[in-house]
Amino acid sequence: MAAQRKTQQSAWWSPRDVSGGQSLQFSLGPLAMMLGHGEDEWSLKIESSEESADDGDNTRVRVRKGLPDEADERFVHAGQSDQVVLSPRLADRPVVIRPRQPVYLLAGQQITLYLSTPIWLRVEVSDPPVLLKEFPVLRMSDTWFGPSTREGELCYAGRTQARHNLAELPQRPHRAITPMTIHNESAQPVPLEKISLPVPMLSLYGAGDGSLWTQRVTLTLEDQAEQARVKVDSNLPEVQRKLDRLAGPRIEGGRSGMTRALNLLLGN
Repeated sequence: MAAQRKTQQSAWWSPRDVSGGQSLQFSLGPLAMMLGHGEDEWSLKIESSEESADDGDNTRVRVRKGLPDEADERFVHAGQSDQVVLSPRLADRPVVIRPRQPVYLLAGQQITLYLSTPIWLRVEVSDPPVLLKEFPVLRMSDTWFGPSTREGELCYAGRTQARHNLAELPQRPHRAITPMTIHNESAQPVPLEKISLPVPMLSLYGAGDGSLWTQRVTLTLEDQAEQARVKVDSNLPEVQRKLDRLAGPRIEGGRSGMTRALNLLLGN
């Protein structure tokens, strides 16, 4: 049974056929979704709850007879294909992450934090795929990140345990993990009070165990704030897993993008 659950989890983003009169039932973390294939239309029902410790083992995908009793939305589409594709995406805004306890990085030290952010779900039907809807698996509150109310950016707010041991990461398949390495090359301790993670500039990767990852982000801090440097790795994260690229960045980087990412990370 455990092996079956693992197989289902690892392949939830694979295409599936849902014939007329059938529905696709899907659960991932706090999300429960039902997509019905009616006559020349698709009906969608979405339910979302709070995160819990049991979210790590509840990934389910199955096709069954019948349509949703009550749909939230209906989409008219008379295509000939029965294909359905559910695919993960990163958030469409940066996520401001605050450690649950104060964390200080002492002078001359470095640390790699494993930061997780809730994913979005993209629902497509037919072949070639037609987008029905894209939405967050977990609703996050809005927050403003920047030096003032006039300078900054609207972001999402999140919390983290600031774990730096890969083995301690809980299994939460509805979240993508970003390894973030911080070098403190300044002469003073640096409080890691909040970090704005530029997830729209990152690619998304999936592993066979159902876990989701992004590239590593490296932040180097010096005595002068303007000398700080940020780097988004072009290579896959080193997580001892075979990874497949599932989605590219929503926003391409480049020099201006890296400057923007640095400003977001530091709140400048």
